[in-house]
Amino acid sequence: MSAVDEGAVDVSTAKKVAALRSVASYPVRATSVEVIETHFAWVFLVGEHAYKMKKPADYPLLDLRSLEDRQRNCQDEVRLNRRLAPDAYLGAVPLAIDRQGMLKVNGEGAVVDWLVWMKRLPSERMLDRAIVSKSANPAVLADIGALLARFYERQQRYFMPAGHYVAQLIERTEREGIALLAPDLRLDAARVRSAVGAVQSALQALQSELGRRAIEGRVVEGHGDLRPEHICLTPPCVIDSLEFSRELRVLDPAEELAFLRLECEVAGAPDVADQIVTAYQNASGDRFTRCLLDAYEGRRALVRAKILAWHILDPTVASLAPWPAKAHEYIALAERHAALATIQTH
Repeated sequence: MSAVDEGAVDVSTAKKVAALRSVASYPVRATSVEVIETHFAWVFLVGEHAYKMKKPADYPLLDLRSLEDRQRNCQDEVRLNRRLAPDAYLGAVPLAIDRQGMLKVNGEGAVVDWLVWMKRLPSERMLDRAIVSKSANPAVLADIGALLARFYERQQRYFMPAGHYVAQLIERTEREGIALLAPDLRLDAARVRSAVGAVQSALQALQSELGRRAIEGRVVEGHGDLRPEHICLTPPCVIDSLEFSRELRVLDPAEELAFLRLECEVAGAPDVADQIVTAYQNASGDRFTRCLLDAYEGRRALVRAKILAWHILDPTVASLAPWPAKAHEYIALAERHAALATIQTH
C-alpha cells in the first residue's frame, strides 16, 4: 500500500462517497450504512463504527484540497481527540483502490483518501439530545465537569502579561466585527457595531480579573469547540475537538465553558451548563465570577455569529438554514451578555 499523488489515480469525490455508502467497502461487520453530511465532511455510520471523510475544499483557516492535507488533518483530529475521548478515536485509516478499481477502507492498493475511524457513540446519550428529552442527570453532568477539570489540569499552561492578554481579546473581538461587516454578508451593520462595542467594553471593565487569570497561567490548549452535541454523557467523553487551528484552541477554560453555556442557552437549557460549570469549579478550585462568564459568552457569541454568517457564502449549504437570522440571533446574544457583564461590575 502506498500513498500517491491524487493526480496519479483519478478517483472523483462522488465515486468515493458512493463506494462508502456500501457495507462492502468496510473491514467491519454491518448490514447498512447511514450517511450524515456536515459542512466539512461526510460521516458514515457502519454498525458499531463511524468513519469520517473530509471534503476536498478550501475553507477559511482550513485547506483540505490535497491528499496530504487531508491525511494530516485526520491524524491531527485523532491525536487531539484522544485527550478527551481516548476510547472513541481508533485511528486515521486509508481509503485505497485496488487493481480492479474497487475502493476499500484500509484495503490494498493506492491510497486515494484518508478517514477518521471512531467507535460509534450512542446518539441518545449526547448532551444535545439529553437537553431535548430533559434526561440530563445531575450526577452525570457533574462527571462531565470533573472530566473537564482533569483535562484542563493536564494541559500546558500559558503565562501571559495581563495587559497583553486583555488587548489580545479586544483585538480579536475587533476582528470578529470586521468579518461580520463584510458587505457580502449583508448583516445589520449598526447591530454588529453595537454588539462589538458592548463586548469590548465588558472586557475592559473586567481587565483586572482577566489579567489575573493570564498571569496565573489559566490559559491552556483546550478543546476549541465545546458544544452540547460534542459531549457524550455515558460513557463520559468529549469529541470533535477543533483540530485545524491551535490558536483557536489556546484559551481560558472559563471562555470554553462560557461557549458551552451559550450553546445550552440557545437550546433552552442554561441550567444544564451551570451544573457542569459548578462541578468543574468544585473539582478544579478554579473560581471566576459570573460577570466574567457573561463577558466571555458575549465574545463567543460573536465568533459563532461569524461562523454561521460564512454559511451564507457557501453554495453547498446556503439554502439549508436561515443563516442571516441565526447570525443576528447570536449578535443579539453577544450584546445582551456583554451588557450583563458590564452591569455586574458596577
